[in-house]
Amino acid sequence: HAEDFRISNGKHNALSCYGEPKIAYCITQSIPCLDSHRVGAWSETHSSRDWRSFNESIELPLPYSSLYDYNGICLILCSTFTDASGVHDQYLAGGYLTLYNSKRIFRNGIYELELRSLQPHAPRSLNEALEVIIAEDFNAKPKELEELNRLLKTNRKQMRGELFDTPLDRHTLPFIERTIEELKRKSGKIFLSLKFEFSRSYPHLYLPVLFERPALDARKAEQWPEKWNPVDEMYFKMTRNVRTADMDRERKPNKDILDKLKAIISRPSGEIMSELDGDLIWKFRFYLAKKFPESALPKFLLSVRWEYPEQVTQAIELLHQWPAIDPENILELLTKQFPHSVCRKFAVARLQSATAEDLQLYLYQLVQALRYENISAILAVRPMTAETAIGHVDTCKTDDAVVAPTDPAIDTSHASTQETTKRTVDVLRGRPHDIAASLSLADLPWDMDLASFLIQRALQNFETASFLYWFLQLEANESTPSTPMIRKMFEGVLQRLLAALKHASPTQRKWFEDITAQQEFLDNLNALLKSVQEDSSRRTRKIELLRARLKTNDRFSSLFARPVPLPLDPTFIIGGIDSDSATLFKSTMQPALLSLVSRDGEVYRVIFKIGDDLRQDQLVLQMIQLMDVVLQKEKFNLQLTPYKVLAASCRHGLIEFVEAISLASTRQEGSILNYLQHCAPSPTDPLGVQPKVLDTYIRSCAGYCVITYLLGVGDRHMENIMLTSEGQLFHIDFGFILGNDPKPMAPEVRLTKAMIEAMGGHQTKLFNEFWKICLTAFLSLRRYVFL
Repeated sequence: HAEDFRISNGKHNALSCYGEPKIAYCITQSIPCLDSHRVGAWSETHSSRDWRSFNESIELPLPYSSLYDYNGICLILCSTFTDASGVHDQYLAGGYLTLYNSKRIFRNGIYELELRSLQPHAPRSLNEALEVIIAEDFNAKPKELEELNRLLKTNRKQMRGELFDTPLDRHTLPFIERTIEELKRKSGKIFLSLKFEFSRSYPHLYLPVLFERPALDARKAEQWPEKWNPVDEMYFKMTRNVRTADMDRERKPNKDILDKLKAIISRPSGEIMSELDGDLIWKFRFYLAKKFPESALPKFLLSVRWEYPEQVTQAIELLHQWPAIDPENILELLTKQFPHSVCRKFAVARLQSATAEDLQLYLYQLVQALRYENISAILAVRPMTAETAIGHVDTCKTDDAVVAPTDPAIDTSHASTQETTKRTVDVLRGRPHDIAASLSLADLPWDMDLASFLIQRALQNFETASFLYWFLQLEANESTPSTPMIRKMFEGVLQRLLAALKHASPTQRKWFEDITAQQEFLDNLNALLKSVQEDSSRRTRKIELLRARLKTNDRFSSLFARPVPLPLDPTFIIGGIDSDSATLFKSTMQPALLSLVSRDGEVYRVIFKIGDDLRQDQLVLQMIQLMDVVLQKEKFNLQLTPYKVLAASCRHGLIEFVEAISLASTRQEGSILNYLQHCAPSPTDPLGVQPKVLDTYIRSCAGYCVITYLLGVGDRHMENIMLTSEGQLFHIDFGFILGNDPKPMAPEVRLTKAMIEAMGGHQTKLFNEFWKICLTAFLSLRRYVFL
């Protein structure tokens, strides 16, 4: 109704009105498990005067060769709104559509796109509207309207010539078009007709653009069948029994077989092993255990057919004799590829030799590995109480049969399907179901699962306990968990951890109080900064408000009456906050820079961020720290700066502050070299910089060139690369990784002319030394690819 256009925020205004609508669109990029974002700038159509048709061609700003199957187009219906205060932009509805269909062919034909209302979310800009569309998953295909979606799909096939023409088409096609329009009208939703064409020069040419041709995997037919096969059972009884084990102990491969074995064990983790490769690994398992214990262990466990008790028994005997290997070589056994309890509990037993420092390096990955544990067994363990704490070690023992193909799965429907299949197999084998469970988990020499191991180690070291608490609560409070069972599992392990600390010795009870104080500290800090950010005044006024509230906040005064370990670094004990030095950065989210002071007067500067998800930064920095430790073991110091990051939730967290300036800011000094000359002058050096500082710069620059290349870090510009006065170069802001970059065709290594000139140019000995360091670092890290 016309009067509806005069209602804004529930109030009627006779002067209010909407302007003419138009469509804003942009190319998006959405990679699974990574953030989605816009590629390129926004574009707009001309305004429509009749509110119904635009009749305007849209030409994508990228060629076909630059578009990936995860690229899409986001379309937003926008207008203007005029009231007494002026003209305002309005974003009415929106949706997105991938450019390639499910068959990975570029779309062609007319699509009726459903644009969903954006008014309940009240976005203030196109970027905010895009965030809403991605977060709410506003897929523009009308999948909820099944009949309409089916007719549209069939209509497109007919227009593309994929269906045979019949004499009845001239009668049915007009009827289908009327039906489509009627269904659209009855739905009460907004639809936008968008026609995809191959090229503006050839609008009627239908040439399918394939992102990737479907290729047949030659080894697909060689993989082990999922269903039970009586021929397979007889084959394994003949080739993998106790009698053949004595012969296998003495087997030694010839040169050709040894080359095949080396090729198999050197394959990347996650690759499916064929039957022939599995037989070869099993036949020479004793030889591989002696000669290649680190790389052969995962491949040996993949070659075991866990549904056959004889193989399980032989595998356990060999694992008993397996040579000792470093704990980091065991981590692969806790991935999704190894669901069986024998593999996982053996891995946990070998992890017992890891030191607390080494364990903290991959503690976050171990917490993520809980997703692939036997969740029903974890949930069956009740948290420790005061009565059960006396003389009790919180462990998890189950009586499930190890001869089952896999442990009970996360999805209950999948678990029931496995159980049904197993019973059917037993019936076909002519024996009752319970006889198959001849070997129980209670008979295993390794009786501790991953959750119990983590809790046990947390009771031995406060830093481990602190980090484990924050990692678990982060997953337990995840807003969009993969399944409800996953969240319930993390909540259960978190409750077990807190109960174990609370009801253990006086030392652990103090740790429980410290962790509670950490949570209270971050909750109070989060509430205070939110109240400051909600203030509509300018940044300088917000800084004054922040300092005043830090001074007058009674909660912090009472909290710091006792020592509070910093969650980011539990070795630092917070005694107070220097309110006079608190400030806010100039960025959009305006994170706070705080100086935490210990009782000894030591200062620890941190950045507290609200509104950003720091989990990806936390993961990348942890990997950089692990690479640094690996290189230090090789006696190779690259002067890296793996500053600490802790995601307290999906929306806020802490970052260690390192005193440095961005490479963009060095332009004020003229160049990077001029900045180093100013910070560390040397009258005797040819470049005018102290040799130690210059060596630090070259090493750190080489290290981060290699690391950012290996991790596929994107969005590398001069504001994201920092430099200290001691010459240490390091990167910040890891929002784009694994080849994800907001700019198409971005360079894989960020090495600018200014960075090279700081080494004296590309024809100097220092630059040659830089390349040698890059090569050595790459080859050193390549040996630890299994991490």
